Amino acid sequence: MECISNLNCKFNPESFSLGRGAYLLIDGVHALYFEGINPVRRDKLVDLLDIDLQWRMHKVSDGQRRRVQICMGLLHPFQVLLLDEVTVDLDVVARMDLLEFFKEECDQRGATIVYATHIFDGLETWATDLAYVQEGNLRKIEKLSELDELKTSANLLSVVESWLRSETKCEKKKPINPPAQIQRTPSPLDSSPFRSSRHMAYYR
Repeated sequence: MECISNLNCKFNPESFSLGRGAYLLIDGVHALYFEGINPVRRDKLVDLLDIDLQWRMHKVSDGQRRRVQICMGLLHPFQVLLLDEVTVDLDVVARMDLLEFFKEECDQRGATIVYATHIFDGLETWATDLAYVQEGNLRKIEKLSELDELKTSANLLSVVESWLRSETKCEKKKPINPPAQIQRTPSPLDSSPFRSSRHMAYYR
């Protein structure tokens, strides 16, 4: 996890930055107890994520390990948080509780969260905006409350599914041997996790 001023970038690391040039390998939940952390915030996250303080990371499941990683990543308050599939190993209850915590962070502290994911459960009531990225290009960015397709569909998953199926049909219509592409100048987006073929980013 990188912390740049008030910007936190959290993806799927096995170690987390605790400051400039400092890293801590997660080998036990005792790592949650170090100086400079608000104990009230820490205890709230430990309770929220149902973390057992006796856990040892080499003996727990992937889901339990992910809970500790998420807790460590959220110990420091943030103003902007970038997340990529951060809830993938969590069960339904833990995931919904974490989304509610993120909502509180936005509503109470004015934080902004960009959450890239392919998991749609509960996002209709969580996110305020949606961004659709295809092949590194921003295809759509809109407030969920103003998304016309969502007003006539059962849920957000149905809306996104229709976009992806339409995209797949367009891909099949492309020539088998397309002309050589013009060389372009490398972009910083080339190394971005949002550069993958298609992704949904939801944010508050």
